[in-house]
Amino acid sequence: MRDEGPPSEKPRQPGRIRAVLLALGVHAAFFGLIVFGVSWQNRPAPPLEAELWKDLPPVKAAKPAEPAPAPEPPAPEPPKPEPPKPAPPKPEPPKPEPAKVEPPRPDPAIAEKREREKKEQEKRDRLEREKKEKLERQKAEETRQKAQEAKKKRETEEADRKRKAEEEKVRVAKAKADLEAKAAAEAVAAARQTEINQWRGRIRDKIRGRANVPDTVTGKPEIEVRITLLPGGEVLDIRMEKSSGNKIYDDAILRAIRSASPLPVPPANSELFPQFRDLRLKIEHER
Repeated sequence: MRDEGPPSEKPRQPGRIRAVLLALGVHAAFFGLIVFGVSWQNRPAPPLEAELWKDLPPVKAAKPAEPAPAPEPPAPEPPKPEPPKPAPPKPEPPKPEPAKVEPPRPDPAIAEKREREKKEQEKRDRLEREKKEKLERQKAEETRQKAQEAKKKRETEEADRKRKAEEEKVRVAKAKADLEAKAAAEAVAAARQTEINQWRGRIRDKIRGRANVPDTVTGKPEIEVRITLLPGGEVLDIRMEKSSGNKIYDDAILRAIRSASPLPVPPANSELFPQFRDLRLKIEHER
């Protein structure tokens, strides 16, 4: 076997002892400087002494003043020790970062409840909005219907007013026309009656002219006869409707009617002749 040598020693570092001594010396000087500076600054001040005099001492004749000795220069003050430099502040240890707190996980039941409540609220809002819109539409429709009804009512009233005015106009015109027609008819009837009366007067005058009434007939007897005439005035029949009360006068008038034929009548083709086909005539005696 191979013999192992003595254990290996660590190599000495050169200048280690010198560095230690130098460090000790520096620390001793620094310590002495601190102690000397503190003791010098804390040295007490010398006490003050004062003499009390009862009377002032007699003044002696003044001697010529000797020149005052020159003041001694003040001793130089020892150098003040420099205050020790403060040690640099130790760096603060880094603050530990706060641990990240994970947000609590939402409860599924609570989330589902909130979602359900949200949907219900949205549904209520939608129903309320639809209800409001429906009411607004109903109000708008009612307003439109009222406007239409008012317009229709105005149009109806205007139409009724125009119709009544037109009816009144027509009625007035008709009444005026009726009055005019009536007046015309009355005028025509009056003219016709006048013409008829003229023809009747001619017939009556002719009968009276042929009548041979005795002088014994006095007063104003009146006989009413009914004479049937042919076109041209020929007498077809004579009937006494009412006697005058005097037979002599009645017979004289009946004879005069037969002798006066043909009587004067309107032409057969005129509208007046039908009034003379069956002629009722009153003849009053005139003397």
